[in-house]
Amino acid sequence: MIERVLIVDDEPLARERLATLVRAHAPEAAIREAGNGAAAIECIQGWAPDIVLLDIQMPAGTGFEVVESVGVEKMPPTVFITAHDEFAIRAFDVAAVDYLLKPFDDDRFAAAWQRVSARHGTGELVAQARVMSNLLSSAGATGSRSSASSNAAPAWTDRLVVKQDQRTIVVMLSDVQWMESDANYVVLHSGRDRFQVRETLTSLESRLDPRRFMRIHRRFIVEIRAMKELQPWFGGDQVMILRDGTKLRVSRNYRATVARRLAGEI
Repeated sequence: MIERVLIVDDEPLARERLATLVRAHAPEAAIREAGNGAAAIECIQGWAPDIVLLDIQMPAGTGFEVVESVGVEKMPPTVFITAHDEFAIRAFDVAAVDYLLKPFDDDRFAAAWQRVSARHGTGELVAQARVMSNLLSSAGATGSRSSASSNAAPAWTDRLVVKQDQRTIVVMLSDVQWMESDANYVVLHSGRDRFQVRETLTSLESRLDPRRFMRIHRRFIVEIRAMKELQPWFGGDQVMILRDGTKLRVSRNYRATVARRLAGEI
């Protein structure tokens, strides 16, 4: 049973709305509010809330700094709240921590509440600590890293966060067959589904595991397991035929690399 909920946000109206939503799901719970990071740290350490709804960008300590100060092992189950997509994308890259992206509707809050309540109810504090540790490391909130960790293999992105209308969708890259550039967006093709991400293809490529994805054209990146065969095309180009029948052009600039990859030479 959830008995104590801490709401942390520097905007009074935001705190008021969150309190109303919490009361709808946990009418018997005691609610406290904090308007900045310093007050949040004091309340978490002194009051020990069961759940924390934590804004990221605040005066006197960001949400990341709150977690660092309290300690990942001592943080209650937490839902992070932000108006900035980049924080959510970074978080989902490293762990399945739930986020509320402002503006969010009542249904989205209900889904987040259900998840964080389940974590509290099952006592998964060890898992929560591990998630928080990864999140802080990704955000750079824990300071400089050791030389050993700096030489470690990079953590490639395995999921992307996509906003569609009022929904926030987590797209696992294991379900994506290919990607295409569309101006300042990337369209992810996952079976019959299409998801649009506001990012350039080159930027996304830098975060993809090269063992799984490869660029075949300035506009296309393909998941290697989705490839079926190559066929000749006009002007020295080729056509990549995917297992679902999709045909994508392979430009001359990438032809040799694609051939070597398919042959297992790189």
